[in-house]
Amino acid sequence: MIPAVAAMLIGLWGITTPSFWRDESVSTLAAAMPIGDLWHLLDSIDRVHALYYLLLRPVAALSTGELAMRLPSVVATAAAAYGIAVLGRKLATPGAGLLAASLYVVLPMVSRYAQEVRSYAIVTAVAVLATWVLIEATRRSSRRWYLAYGACLVLLGWFHVYALLLVVAHVVTVLWGRASSSSLSSPSSRPDVVRFAGALAVAGAGIAPLALLAAGQRETQLSWLKPPKPSDLPWLGEQVAGNVWVALLLVALMVVGAFSGGRLTAVALPWALLPFVSMAISLVHPVYNPRYVLFAVPAMTLLAGAGLNALRPRALGWIGLVLVAALTVPTHLTIREPDTRPDNLRDMAATLLARQRPGDAVLYVDEYRRLFSAVYEDAYRNLRDLTYAPDRRTPRTAAQLTAALDGVERVWLVTGGRKHMNRAFVEDDERYLALMANRDFALRSTDDFGYSWIGLYVRKRR
Repeated sequence: MIPAVAAMLIGLWGITTPSFWRDESVSTLAAAMPIGDLWHLLDSIDRVHALYYLLLRPVAALSTGELAMRLPSVVATAAAAYGIAVLGRKLATPGAGLLAASLYVVLPMVSRYAQEVRSYAIVTAVAVLATWVLIEATRRSSRRWYLAYGACLVLLGWFHVYALLLVVAHVVTVLWGRASSSSLSSPSSRPDVVRFAGALAVAGAGIAPLALLAAGQRETQLSWLKPPKPSDLPWLGEQVAGNVWVALLLVALMVVGAFSGGRLTAVALPWALLPFVSMAISLVHPVYNPRYVLFAVPAMTLLAGAGLNALRPRALGWIGLVLVAALTVPTHLTIREPDTRPDNLRDMAATLLARQRPGDAVLYVDEYRRLFSAVYEDAYRNLRDLTYAPDRRTPRTAAQLTAALDGVERVWLVTGGRKHMNRAFVEDDERYLALMANRDFALRSTDDFGYSWIGLYVRKRR
């Protein structure tokens, strides 16, 4: 329980200091909107996140503040830490499990996504659970446990479809176990390939509806992803570990653990290599992003924990853990600063609230930008929304926007894209182009808040 408690404490440390950013804004507003509006939203975008949004609805009903909305991720991180300790104990020794879970808790990437209103921490906890259930199914040779494993995969896929890469690692683990009876949960157990295949079939049936529903939204969801570059390899290490020195130390410990981990290696090594599988796939079909492979970090810490546990005298393992923790402190401090997220929506809302006047209007570019920006709703509540027609669901055309500008003196543009890899929506949004071409309005000011920015258009005096 010690790693789980530590994960909770570290996750809660400074949790309300960083501003919500655009992805968190979407999660929070989606969870808080009326259920009919949520179904309408999912008809256009984010079907792959439907289960997560539904999970957040009870939380959003209580509060949409940073603490409440980020708390499920903190709890999931604590659950993952506990699960890692259990896996390490089952596959190696209690000491290896405790060291692995403790390493997981102190890694900056883990802490970063423990404080994120997205599904990544929950996905990681489910990945740990699925791995434990597979090991138990192998040990017990029970149809019921294999069915439970299939159910875990369904849950994993519905929380984040790309986490199903875990199945690739598990297939390797099962084949490894067939080749060597000492590979998995106990020296006398061997995986039942037929029941394992049946569990995968059950999982496939449970995930197929999501695949069908999400297929039509792929371009909308993933158009921003690019094929990985060579620099993405060291960048992943820095994302996980916080700096290059901790990354190198972690890799060295993983190598030691892989050679000394026995049964643990059969489970953790294929799992830990999944980020590289994702990168390889992305050379043809981009699906890679560091946060999408957070679910592989437990495997990295299992190997590194086994590496620490193999050091002699044993005190060296704990000294190594303390060294890793100390080297990550500067990164932990940085990720808890107010403006370290890709957007500072809190400051943007404060600026907008301070400078708006009665009668001001707002134009969100593109039409989904309100979801990506307006989580601090007080700043937007009194602005007249020009983006949508009166039905609140159909974006206005350029002509309709021009007509709606009649009687409006000031328009706040809320958008994003200047400093980001994405295309800038303002380049081809018909409503923005109509506003920019309108000779009655002039751009008075712009303010950047990371990826997001606002501009003020004011009617010219005649």
